[in-house]
Amino acid sequence: MSPEERYHRIKEHLAEENPILIEVMEKFEQLDKTGHETGLLDRSETYTSDISWWPLISILGTFSTGKSSFINHYLKSDVQISGNQAIDDKFTVVCYGPNPAVTTLPGLALDADPRFPFYNINEEIKKVDPGEGNRTNLYLQLKTLKSEHIKGKILIDSPGFDADSQRDAILKMTDHIINMSDLVLIFFDARHPEPGAMRDTLEHLVGTAMEHRDANKIL
Repeated sequence: MSPEERYHRIKEHLAEENPILIEVMEKFEQLDKTGHETGLLDRSETYTSDISWWPLISILGTFSTGKSSFINHYLKSDVQISGNQAIDDKFTVVCYGPNPAVTTLPGLALDADPRFPFYNINEEIKKVDPGEGNRTNLYLQLKTLKSEHIKGKILIDSPGFDADSQRDAILKMTDHIINMSDLVLIFFDARHPEPGAMRDTLEHLVGTAMEHRDANKIL
C-alpha cells in the first residue's frame, strides 16, 4: 500500500469514527514529505504506520472466565459466543464496520486495513509457527459491527486457551499482542484454581503482566 493509499483509507475511517484527527493526518503528510525529501524515509514508507490511530484493548484469559460475556455486555450485542468450554481457537479482532449485524471476515482482512497494527503480521506468526504459506487465518479473525460502543477503538478477544497443539504458538502471539495494546484486561475465575495446563497459561499471562515494561496498562 502506497503512502497516498494509506492516507486515503485512514481519512475514510477517521471521517466515520473520529473526524477531529483528520487535521492531524495533514501534519503527518507534511512530515512524510520532509522525510522523503531528506532521505530519512523511503518513498514507499509513511510515518503514519508507526503509530496506533485507534486504541487497542486486549481481553485475555483462560476459557470460561467471562471474556466473551464482558464483550457482549460492553457492546450491547451478541458478538462473541460464550460458554463453559473453549469456543474460539483464534484471536478475534472487533472493530467498527458499516453493517448493524456482526460481520465475520478472515484474518487476512487485517493486513488491508490501516486501523490495525497488524501489517506483516504473517511474519510474526511464522516466528511462532513456521508452516508453509500465509497462516494468518489460522490465528486471527475479524468481526465488524456498526455500534457507537466500538466506534473509535479496537478490541481483541483471545482464544479459549487450551492444551492443544497450537497452545505454545498462541501464547507467543499473546506476548506480541500485549506489546501492541494500549490496555490489557486479564480475566480469570478467582473462585476456582485453574487445573494443569490452564494454570500454566494463567501464570504465563500474570507473569508477563508483572514483568512488562508498561505494567500499568495491564489489569
